[in-house]
Amino acid sequence: MLGMLAYSHLTPSSPVNTRRLMSEDCPAMEAWEDGFAGAALHVFVMFYIFCSLAIICDDYFCESLEKISDGLGLSPDVAGATFMAAGSSAPELFVSFADNVIATETKSIGVGTIIGSAIFNILIIIALTAALAGQDLKLDFRPLARDSVWYTISIVIMVIVIADGEVHTGESVCLILGYVGYVTFMVFNTTIMGKMCPAKEEDDTEDVELGTQSKAKGMSMDLESIEVEGASAPAPAPADDKKEETTEEAGDGDDDDEDPGPYFECLTWASVAEEGWDSKAWFIFAYPINVVFRFTVPDCNHERFSGPAGYITCFVMSIIHIAVASHFLVDSATKFGCIVHMPFALMGLTIVAAGTSVPDAISSVVVAKNGEGDMAVSNAIGSNVFDILLGLGLPYLLSNTVKGVVPTVSVDELIPSVCILYGILAAVIGILWYSNWMLNPKVGMSLFGLYFAYVIFAYIHGLS
Repeated sequence: MLGMLAYSHLTPSSPVNTRRLMSEDCPAMEAWEDGFAGAALHVFVMFYIFCSLAIICDDYFCESLEKISDGLGLSPDVAGATFMAAGSSAPELFVSFADNVIATETKSIGVGTIIGSAIFNILIIIALTAALAGQDLKLDFRPLARDSVWYTISIVIMVIVIADGEVHTGESVCLILGYVGYVTFMVFNTTIMGKMCPAKEEDDTEDVELGTQSKAKGMSMDLESIEVEGASAPAPAPADDKKEETTEEAGDGDDDDEDPGPYFECLTWASVAEEGWDSKAWFIFAYPINVVFRFTVPDCNHERFSGPAGYITCFVMSIIHIAVASHFLVDSATKFGCIVHMPFALMGLTIVAAGTSVPDAISSVVVAKNGEGDMAVSNAIGSNVFDILLGLGLPYLLSNTVKGVVPTVSVDELIPSVCILYGILAAVIGILWYSNWMLNPKVGMSLFGLYFAYVIFAYIHGLS
């Protein structure tokens, strides 16, 4: 962005006038925004909003998601494909809802926009996860195969629904029912996957062997400790002493857990008084963000909000904040592209697509750093299933029933876009298979290169 800003400022081309800024392609802007100062301001706004998304995803959204998954007994990959995908995809749902229900004139959504966003999610989110996880992650191919099959089904349903360029009430209901079927499958995921593709017995055998070895090792250590103490010392006595000590330590730990400290202590200078200068600088920079989140989103890690009502409220409020922040992020990104004379086709493929996918990317990276590679990948693919089936189906249904307007969809590039999508999905699966289902920086670089090749191809051929 800084490079484009410098290039735009140094080129002798005529400045952008207010009439161009008020065109249909660009959002409404003031005259003072035309120039270096306006572009620099929007770059700062994008960076600050990105920081706010990182904070809300890391400290609130992912934490509430973990508690919901534990409460419902969901596996990490199922949680990533459902709750995480739905929450981090809220921006797309709200944008589609605003375009088809709230807006005075219903906008025609091009299939290229839908496919472009889906390709960004698959390639860039998985690539960022591989590059920033900080470790090599071993993937289970079964969740990836499951999500890929459902993604294929969702694309087929979408193509059938929008083939004639219009989406009627019955067709929008089909999209929603497709997502209901997806969620129903996830509810019985363990049973279905166990019958269709059970886990290898070798893994279970290894776990049993490791457990047996650990028990044997523990018994030998106990025997050694008894021998060191001497034959005259009875063996049970040290165990009782250790048990009492353990009980006392556990009691002390419980006392600490019962007193997590004042809820707003993290907003005081005392919380970073003993930290380094970098932590203090970040505290000052992010203070407005933390104040807003602390007062509007309950922290489910605090004892006061650790119950079901607390973490569910935290999850819902996090989604609302993510949606609002993403809206302003896309708005600033679009204005920046207009100011620096960025072609609208390229802007849609890069800045706008990235803006609404930032929550997905941050959430996947956060869980990947905790070792949940399957959860991160399921989030990337599950987000696309959500965007297509529910993100389009629900606004289309409301447009038909509430407004009485039949949504229209541009299908000029339907067949090429779908072919590109399936080709990239096959390429991603092939790269992961070649890496022996390992998610590492090399896989990330391959996916980055694949996305850049897609951007160049799509821009040259006008598939915006």
